[in-house]
Amino acid sequence: MVTENTGGREHAADGTRVGGFDTEGRWFVAALLGLGGVALGALLPVLAGWAAELPWMPFQGPLRLLGSFDGGWLVWGRPVIGGVLGLLAAAWVVTGSAVLVVGDERVEVVRRGQVERVVRRDQVDGVHRRGSKVVLVSAQGRELFADDVEGPKDAVRAAFVRHGYPWEGADA
Repeated sequence: MVTENTGGREHAADGTRVGGFDTEGRWFVAALLGLGGVALGALLPVLAGWAAELPWMPFQGPLRLLGSFDGGWLVWGRPVIGGVLGLLAAAWVVTGSAVLVVGDERVEVVRRGQVERVVRRDQVDGVHRRGSKVVLVSAQGRELFADDVEGPKDAVRAAFVRHGYPWEGADA
């Protein structure tokens, strides 16, 4: 089997990669969280002032303080800071998404360019979906992997079936 070195750990070069965000997905997440951060930064004084007036809201003092800053640079600074924080959150979400390298002998879970976990084929007795999660189960019923995997459901299923894993469920 041919292997590649990824950040100090090897992974199967002949495996099928599934999951992770495609280019459009990355742009969508970046736009959504970046614009959300800009909007939150722009609306922060209004939201903090409103929340501080609610009698049941905890931390009313800090909320009033947060809403009271009115320096000239904050008019544009808060949205910029919010946008930057939103983009950082988007990068964290995109890079933290699980990518599975499905091979005949093992499944590798890759995050942030590093092989995080290796599940040997002989350990896997079933593969199925539970919502958006892909679940690998042992013969004893122990979950070997259960996490969200981005991408088309058919492509994920096809990768496991192509490499001989027992796919269970309605979309089998």
